[in-house]
Amino acid sequence: MSVRQAPSRPHGSSRPPWLLPVLIVVGVLVVVGLIFGVVSLIRGSGDDTAAASDGSVPNPCSTEMFATGELLPPPSKVKVNVYNATATPGLASKTATALENAGFKVGKVANDPVARTITGVGQIRYGPKAEKRAQLLSYYVPGAELVQVDRKGVKVDLAMGDSFTGLAPEQQVNDALASPTPMPTGIGCSPEPSPGSAP
Repeated sequence: MSVRQAPSRPHGSSRPPWLLPVLIVVGVLVVVGLIFGVVSLIRGSGDDTAAASDGSVPNPCSTEMFATGELLPPPSKVKVNVYNATATPGLASKTATALENAGFKVGKVANDPVARTITGVGQIRYGPKAEKRAQLLSYYVPGAELVQVDRKGVKVDLAMGDSFTGLAPEQQVNDALASPTPMPTGIGCSPEPSPGSAP
């Protein structure tokens, strides 16, 4: 009786002897990399928390003190139309000269085209883009009313009223512009607020 031998496996289908060790090494490296990544992430979160608690990381929005004048344009960047809203002749021309002496540029000099009676010191009229220019002028004309109007451009109007007596003294203006003003700074701050109007 003859004994049948099992068919032998084809020689070409056997695995290379180095394949298994290579797969094991690759698997170990992948696991080590994952562990290292998780540990680094946890350690980084802990460092951030500690840094925030001890104040070493700056607040994304902090308040700093600035001189008011640093937050406003210089007079040389402000062009003012000077209007007389009173019955005093020559007031617009006289005030225009005083503004030029203070460093402002002067545009039109005439009677107030609005033809409105102004019993107070006056009105400073400006468009949305000229707000800071108007605020600067208000330090030179204390008591004037800031009036935003629908206007393009950056020109500012000064319409002098019955209570207008002239520009503020230079020293008074300088002292007011040197006064400290808090201002939020940093990428996390809301839109920059405007400095307060002149006293």
